[in-house]
Amino acid sequence: MASATRTSSMGELFPDLLVQSEVIILDFSQIPDDLPDYKNIKQFFARCEAEGVNPRLAEQRQKFNDNFLHQSGKRYLIGRYGEDRIAMLKGSKIAQEGRSIHLGLDIFTQDMEPLYAPCDGEVVDVGRQKGSFTFGYYLIFKPSNPLIKEYIFLGHLSQKLPPLGKVAAGDQIATLGDYVEDENGGWSRHVHVQLLTHLPEPGTQPRGYSTKQDMDRYLTEFPDPTPIILK
Repeated sequence: MASATRTSSMGELFPDLLVQSEVIILDFSQIPDDLPDYKNIKQFFARCEAEGVNPRLAEQRQKFNDNFLHQSGKRYLIGRYGEDRIAMLKGSKIAQEGRSIHLGLDIFTQDMEPLYAPCDGEVVDVGRQKGSFTFGYYLIFKPSNPLIKEYIFLGHLSQKLPPLGKVAAGDQIATLGDYVEDENGGWSRHVHVQLLTHLPEPGTQPRGYSTKQDMDRYLTEFPDPTPIILK
């Protein structure tokens, strides 16, 4: 998969992200049998469905994430880039379109955490994608670091978006949105971090998921942000 290169001048989107995070596996086919129950979202889904509860509702996903964070003693959960999330997306328009390969990095939290500029740069676009299973409020950040050629897209934010313009490394640029459709698009609390090789057309947003057939194209157009966000 294509990827960007992190440099030592890059900071963190969240405080202590690198030392207070743990990966959450959201591809059910990759969940090992010996995974502890509190980390096993496949088992959580099965229990919810047996009780007649929809586990894909944002509040149910948030309950699972909160318990995972509490049990692990961590502050953040990391959802991986390039992961097949078809089981998570069942019933959504995204799944109906055959798009299940995640094109960004997700950082899940318990609270509506503030986000900070990882380096000097510029907020070049802000907006809102309406509806359920969307990005909700979002911004696009252009790093000044000459080694980072891509734009950084941040989705599922609070409606309190920043003004367009230059920001310094460490400045707060956003806050996570709550898990309601009118704010973060109807997901559990998290930020979707995606690299863009070019800006979307005005009034549009990038694809957050790819079909398996389009993976080669989209994994090049939206390279893996892990090396610049988590290393």
